[in-house]
Amino acid sequence: MTEVILRTSDGLVSAATVHMSGGATSVPVILLHGLSQQRRFWDPVVARMRYAPVVTLDQRGHGASTAGPGADYSIDRCARDVIELAESLSYPSINVVGHSWGGAVALRVTAAAPDLVESCCLIDGGLSTPSAPALPGSDPAIREALLERLRPPDLGIAIEEIWAILARGMGDAWSDEARQALGPTYFVKPDGTARTVIGVDRHMAVLEGLLDYDPWPDAESVRGPLWAVFCEPRGVQADESRLRVIERAQRLQSALVQRWHGALHDVPLQWPALVAGLIDTLVESSSGDLTRTSQMPNGTDMLGVSA
Repeated sequence: MTEVILRTSDGLVSAATVHMSGGATSVPVILLHGLSQQRRFWDPVVARMRYAPVVTLDQRGHGASTAGPGADYSIDRCARDVIELAESLSYPSINVVGHSWGGAVALRVTAAAPDLVESCCLIDGGLSTPSAPALPGSDPAIREALLERLRPPDLGIAIEEIWAILARGMGDAWSDEARQALGPTYFVKPDGTARTVIGVDRHMAVLEGLLDYDPWPDAESVRGPLWAVFCEPRGVQADESRLRVIERAQRLQSALVQRWHGALHDVPLQWPALVAGLIDTLVESSSGDLTRTSQMPNGTDMLGVSA
């Protein structure tokens, strides 16, 4: 495992980890975390992967990144950070995997640098963004209402209370391993109260950048393998807008769409072995041969299990 520093072309600094355990592969994997998270979020998945190198990055505004609330958080700029990371590591090609907001970044990387990206995997994000009713030019009131609805709590509560809330949300999937992966997401003040490292202001700035991004032109331009996973927690009925996203994804030329029943949004923590196996399969399929040779119809429900 090697820690590396990323210096972006707009003068910011962040950190990444290159994991070298496991078998060798000629095409590295870059894992992109979701909004408010950091690169350690992927630790349970990386620990179960069979291939290397695997790179986890603190995306701008997160973890060790020096980007403040006034930085450029457009999806295009975040994608350029990933491209610059690959260049700094002398990677001629990569597989890119994004979770949640990181899925939008992964999709933009894939569309912006098709000669760099061998295959792309979106885990409950990327295509299912909240941007459609809030893109520039839409009703400002709708955008403001959406931003307010998505504003995170400021926390300021005991860290043990945060762990208890997360444990209730994850149920049997909660573990010491998940807690350790989420530990760097928070900082604890001397009085024992905790807040997210990203903070509310940066969180909202990143969210603004996401709302400005329409993923479909990028998705429709992708010609290489595009894997899209949609998580469907037990007892939660998919609404019409999400079903339309899934149906549209199934019509994409190069997409392999999977619906994971019983999966929480944070499935990399819930089922890290499953996510690791998915990524290993992506690598093992020699730049997406599985999407061409699989007998499984696009859009097939891959799992019928309950969490």
